[in-house]
Amino acid sequence: MARKQNLDMSGLLATKGEGTPSSDAPARPIATKAKKTNTQIDEIKTPSSEFVNLGFKVPKEFRHRLRKIAAHNDISLVEVLKVAIDLYEQKHVR
Repeated sequence: MARKQNLDMSGLLATKGEGTPSSDAPARPIATKAKKTNTQIDEIKTPSSEFVNLGFKVPKEFRHRLRKIAAHNDISLVEVLKVAIDLYEQKHVR
């Protein structure tokens, strides 16, 4: 029976943040995610705003209409609801 060779595996593990790719590893571009800013949303956010869940169910068609409005105007669903509430209050609350 042949005796197994002792393999040096010390180079297989690296301390977090100290690892480097091997010399024959293919180069890959660094993926960066472009940050899309929406000034309308940035204007309504204040540092002291506290966000809470608003949990309720709506009909599928209503959800579709809401998402369609938001996508068409490139705004969030929250912004659509805020504008809708503002318009409702202007018309009905005195």
